[in-house]
Amino acid sequence: MFRLIFQMVVIGLCSMLFGFAFNTFLIPHKLTSGGVTGIAFFIHHFTNMNTGTVILLINIPLFLLGLKYLGKKFILLTGYSVFVLSFSMKFIPVHAISPDILLSSIIGGALYGIAVGLIIRIGGSTGGTDIISLTLAKKKNVQVGFLNTCLNLLVVAGSGLIFGWNITLYTIIAIYVAGRAVDMVYTTHHKLTLTIVTDQYEELTEALIHLHLRGVTVTDAEGAYTHRPKKVLTTVITKFELNETKHTIRKIDPKAFVNITQTLEVMGRFRKD
Repeated sequence: MFRLIFQMVVIGLCSMLFGFAFNTFLIPHKLTSGGVTGIAFFIHHFTNMNTGTVILLINIPLFLLGLKYLGKKFILLTGYSVFVLSFSMKFIPVHAISPDILLSSIIGGALYGIAVGLIIRIGGSTGGTDIISLTLAKKKNVQVGFLNTCLNLLVVAGSGLIFGWNITLYTIIAIYVAGRAVDMVYTTHHKLTLTIVTDQYEELTEALIHLHLRGVTVTDAEGAYTHRPKKVLTTVITKFELNETKHTIRKIDPKAFVNITQTLEVMGRFRKD
C-alpha cells in the first residue's frame, strides 16, 4: 500500500510538471512534442479546445486497448497520470514565462522529458503512444523506438506545414532535449540482462518466473571472500519491467547483489506477453 501511495504521489507531481512545461514554455510559442500530445496541440490550434481535454479524450480508447494487453495496474497508473496531466493543463494558464523561443524550447523540453522519465521509472506512463508501442511490441514484435520515431516525424512534418519550418526547428530542439532528459533518468535500451547473486535463490527464481513468465538460469558459484556457496540467477527483461523487478528483488532478498547490463539483441525464444 505504501508503495502504491508513493507511486501515485510521484506520478501526480510529475504529471503536473509535464502540464506546467507545456503551458508555460512550449504551447505559448507554438512548440509541441511527438505522439498524442502533439496531435492534441494541433486539434487545440484549430478548435480552441483545451489541450489537456483533448489528450484525455484521445487516451480513453487507448486505455481499453492497454487494459487487455498490459495489465490493470499499469493502465490504472497511466490513467491517473493522464487525468492529472489533463487537469493541470486545464487550470495552469497558457502564458509564456520567457519571450525567448530558443530558451523556452530547451527548458520546456528538459522539464517535459524529466517528468516523462520519472513517470516511466516509477511504473507508469503518460499514455498515448506508450500504450500503442507496448501493445504492438508484445503482440507484433514491432520495435517501440521505431514506432515512436515515425510518430514524431509525422508530428514534426505537421508542425512545419501548419506553423512554418522556422518554428518546427525549435520543436525539433524541444523533442531532442526531452529525449535526452528521459535518458538521464531512465534507461533507453529495450532489453536488459540481470545477473543476481543471492542466498534466497529458490524464492527469488519462483517470483521472477511468476512476474515475467520467462525463464531464469541458475548457476552455482562461490564467494571469493567468504568461500560460501552462492547461486547466480540470470534473466532478460524489458526496460518497462525494470522497476517492478527491482522491487521484487528488494522484497525477497535486500542483500542480493544485482548487476544490470544493457542487452543489444536477444536471439531465441523471448516471451513478450
